[in-house]
Amino acid sequence: MLPPLRALVAFESVARLGSIGAAARELCVTQAAVSQQLKSLEAFLGTTLFERSQKGVKLTSAAQQYQPIVSGSLTHLKLQTQTLFGEKESDVLSLRVNHTLCHNWLLPRLPHFYHKYPFIRLDIQLVDWPSTTPCQNVDIELTNGKVDSEDCHSERLFQEHWQLVCSPEFKQHYQHQLDAKDFSQLPAVQVKGYQENWLQWLSHNQFDVTLPKVQLEISNSLHALEAVKQGIGVLLVRSLAVSELLKNGDLVLAVDALMPAESSHYLITKNNRSAKVNFFCDWLHHQTEDDERA
Repeated sequence: MLPPLRALVAFESVARLGSIGAAARELCVTQAAVSQQLKSLEAFLGTTLFERSQKGVKLTSAAQQYQPIVSGSLTHLKLQTQTLFGEKESDVLSLRVNHTLCHNWLLPRLPHFYHKYPFIRLDIQLVDWPSTTPCQNVDIELTNGKVDSEDCHSERLFQEHWQLVCSPEFKQHYQHQLDAKDFSQLPAVQVKGYQENWLQWLSHNQFDVTLPKVQLEISNSLHALEAVKQGIGVLLVRSLAVSELLKNGDLVLAVDALMPAESSHYLITKNNRSAKVNFFCDWLHHQTEDDERA
């Protein structure tokens, strides 16, 4: 017996995302439509797949066994369809990516992308700031900021926060000044071009306006973070750029104080997306959702 394909797609999406609402948004249908597909699949199989409550849905034991089978089958079907019927040039996907985002976030996750989409070859160009003409000569841009265009679609990828970081050795040496929030006694590294600055961060966290002494000014966060790892100074930086370094212990929070960032990294694509672009964007969204749940 072969279950209805739409119902399988709905089941896979709900099982993976853990929410009927999230699955409806991903599939661009209503929640009622997703619920109906789930009921039809349960009726076809003669078993309950989800335990429903006000908190959402939870997979039953049968659904937990069924999920990897369905997910693997749909992925295989998608890959083979693309391989057999996709455009001949679709094996190359060109990206323009911000230096720091590429090094600190994208590259560590690419093995998972290649495992899922082995037929796609990525061609990455590195930049510091978004181009004035988005997606010209590339399929996708992942940039620090965006430029509006009628021909392109932009979406914010993360809600980031400003954090003050330093090396473990630096924190130990300047512990007294950091405890006293006396930032005027601290050497600092500064990234050129950020609109949000020390004054906003100090005000947001209700600290005295005592600015540090800038020892080094540099053009991007990637190299600024390397300077901070070497103990040159503290750095006010957005959370995405530094998350892996904090997790690994290469850097530490100088003080436990955050400020929501107005600026952010954006996914920019042309309005008319090819299959390879959709594959990458779907994968990217799942990665950001996993980060939010972590």
